Amino acid sequence: MQRARFRWILRDPATWRDLAAAVLVPVVSAVLLIPTVVLTFWGIAGLAALWAGRFISGWPAAQQASTHYFEVIGLPPVTSTGPALAVTPVALAALVLGLAPTTWLARQQARFARLVLGPTEAIRLAQRVRRLDQTRSDVTVAQAAELRRIERDLHDGIQSRLVAMGMKLGAVEALIDSDPAAAKKLAADLRTASAEALTELRVLVRGIHPPVLSERGLLDAVRAVALDSPLKVEVTGSLAGRVEQPVEACAYFAVCELLGNAAKHGSARRVTISLEHDDGLLRAAVTDDGKGGADAARGSGLRGIERRLGGFDGRLTLASPLGGPTVAIVEVPCQLDPEPSSPKTSTSSGTA
Repeated sequence: MQRARFRWILRDPATWRDLAAAVLVPVVSAVLLIPTVVLTFWGIAGLAALWAGRFISGWPAAQQASTHYFEVIGLPPVTSTGPALAVTPVALAALVLGLAPTTWLARQQARFARLVLGPTEAIRLAQRVRRLDQTRSDVTVAQAAELRRIERDLHDGIQSRLVAMGMKLGAVEALIDSDPAAAKKLAADLRTASAEALTELRVLVRGIHPPVLSERGLLDAVRAVALDSPLKVEVTGSLAGRVEQPVEACAYFAVCELLGNAAKHGSARRVTISLEHDDGLLRAAVTDDGKGGADAARGSGLRGIERRLGGFDGRLTLASPLGGPTVAIVEVPCQLDPEPSSPKTSTSSGTA
């Protein structure tokens, strides 16, 4: 077993990449850092050699060192205060040249280390395949849950209303000859019940795919949700076109879920929703002034958003410290269809 493991380690390309990095990263780091270290310490030592012995009595050795310190770069000996003042900018310039590129050098060092130690294309592909497997499973679970919800809503809502209406129609048929007044009353009740059933059916359809989303696009659909919300909601942003309908629906329901969470669980009063599309990425940011403390690992609604977004390679970023505010960012990669457009506007809604 150990021998097989050892052979596997030797055949793994990552092993040799790690060994090469152990040799190359220190060498490259030294090459990058030695010039700035030398310049920095040379500038500090030059300033000390120029002025330490002149202000601190009993330092004749320092005064002697300051006389010949700058001869290594071709400058004349410094024997008095005047030449020391003239040479001081040289030491300061060396100090500045040593310190100025430190940030850039550190960035280059990190870039080289990432190049050597970062995942290869094969590793990235394997990670991508694992993520796709996970998101496929999540999407299947989310789809099954959505179908069960629709079936439950139809069975418990519309179906029960239609059964009740059928029974009332039978009663109307039985009473229409013997008691026309009672039959008329039942007919009026039927009309009311049919209107309620139609309203419930429209609500159910909006829960599946809102007509305003198909007709007006994501931005206007979010504005419509904001107007119906009991919170004071401000919608800002611009979308220079339409995205694919599945992506629109995914982002729409994610925003609706986040808005509902702010009202039900976050004790929020104000919510700001920002929508934008930039560099192939649809981004929706929902910010509320609630009590915070939201956690995707504990909230089934937030977990459902993550599952829904996973099917489109999207992600949910949540920042919700205790005491608020809560900032939830939905990001979905997609492309815009530039033909229909939504002007850049800001919509606010609120209740007194």
